[in-house]
Amino acid sequence: MPSQFEQKENRVAYLNIDVPAEELKSSLEKAYQRNKRHFQVPGFRKGKAPYQIVVNHYGEGILYDDAIEYAFPAAYENALKEHDLRPYSEPRLNLVSISGAAGLVMEARFALKPEVKLGEFKGIVAYRPKVEVAEEEIDAKIKEAQNKVARQLPVSDRALEKGDTVTIDYMGKKDDIAFEGGTAEDFDLELGSNTFIPGFEDGIVGKNVGDEFDLTLSFPEEYHAEDLAGEEVVFSVVVKAATFTQVPEIDDDFVKDVSESSDTVEEYRAEIRQELEKAGSEQADRAYERNIVEQIAENSEIVMSDFLVEDDVEREIQHQSQQFEMYGLRYEDFLAYSGQTLASVRQQMMPGVRKNLDLAYTLDALDEELALEVTDEEVDAMIAKLAEESQISVEEYKEKYLEGREDSRDRLEHQVRSEKLLDLLREWSVATDVDPHAHDHEHDHVHDENCNHDHEHDHEHVHDENCDHDHEEDEE
Repeated sequence: MPSQFEQKENRVAYLNIDVPAEELKSSLEKAYQRNKRHFQVPGFRKGKAPYQIVVNHYGEGILYDDAIEYAFPAAYENALKEHDLRPYSEPRLNLVSISGAAGLVMEARFALKPEVKLGEFKGIVAYRPKVEVAEEEIDAKIKEAQNKVARQLPVSDRALEKGDTVTIDYMGKKDDIAFEGGTAEDFDLELGSNTFIPGFEDGIVGKNVGDEFDLTLSFPEEYHAEDLAGEEVVFSVVVKAATFTQVPEIDDDFVKDVSESSDTVEEYRAEIRQELEKAGSEQADRAYERNIVEQIAENSEIVMSDFLVEDDVEREIQHQSQQFEMYGLRYEDFLAYSGQTLASVRQQMMPGVRKNLDLAYTLDALDEELALEVTDEEVDAMIAKLAEESQISVEEYKEKYLEGREDSRDRLEHQVRSEKLLDLLREWSVATDVDPHAHDHEHDHVHDENCNHDHEHDHEHVHDENCDHDHEEDEE
């Protein structure tokens, strides 16, 4: 199938693809078969008019969209094979011409693999954050442990207090008539949570389990239900039960309950400090690695199509939209509520996405330049590490994640090679604890904190921990 290929600026491929008339005719007939039940032609029952009659009546153009859907994909794949091309973005399509007599001509534009001309990558001076653990962080971890082993006990011999959870029946009336949404039974309410209108929870504080009473309250002037806004109502309340949280004292007995290695409070604080320092050091290493690669990318020449950035932005928007849908919300509604538009969000995302892609392809170029070898022993060690992180045996990990997957070995080798590459970069670089962009950070998180990438060549330790980029074409 004839096609013409031309490469233009910024690694953009232009493919002109010609589908001959006889092949397009087959696709037009398939389009007719798909849609014929909808065609109503005088003299024929609906859906029974022959192909040529439908074309004569409606015009051939009524079949073009579906015919292109049938004809183009195979023609596109054949053209890619003909010119030995691998797209790194979704194709941008343009219809040049179409007719049953002359055939179909389409133009496809897509990104080719970015070109990276590496600059200096040894002796890089990069920022590594200081690792400092404050006493307040240790206190917070101990409080977490306290809350995990805390017990819920019934309130029986005292008045109710803020922090107690009460089980209540209540009925709200306005002018002695129950109003919609103002009645519930066996409702669990934490006193002090500000779940109800002002005065409701405070009115329960000081009461006792078993009490029945009325609360005369007024809804806020700005209440969302107009018929209740600013109105005085009466809630009849029955306190049926109540519990409070008993948090254990921080003593040696508590430590023995929550720790497998410490026996005293002092030892436990030291244990937590060590854990926090280890986690902080790992985070500092990730930041250090990213800063190293940022410096290398700045030293290098990177030629990349905007199509790659646009596609990643669209993937991120789709991901965020799906997250909102999981909670029954519309992403567009959230944007409108926060004074944003899809266009403004795209604009905000683009610099961060481009930067992440620059780093990913810089690492790809380093990977190709150094051509590090990976041994079977290193792959086995990686499997053991991943199994331990997943808290399953090596055999279970292999069965769950590796068996039956053709590319599993390649992925593991890539992961090992990535870690070796990053180890080398740290070894060749010089760490400094002076942040050169300390005053810029507060303005530098528009995209990075929300980005979700899973790029197979993103060497994910270098990217933001929340960045999750997916690029199937990047396996070259």
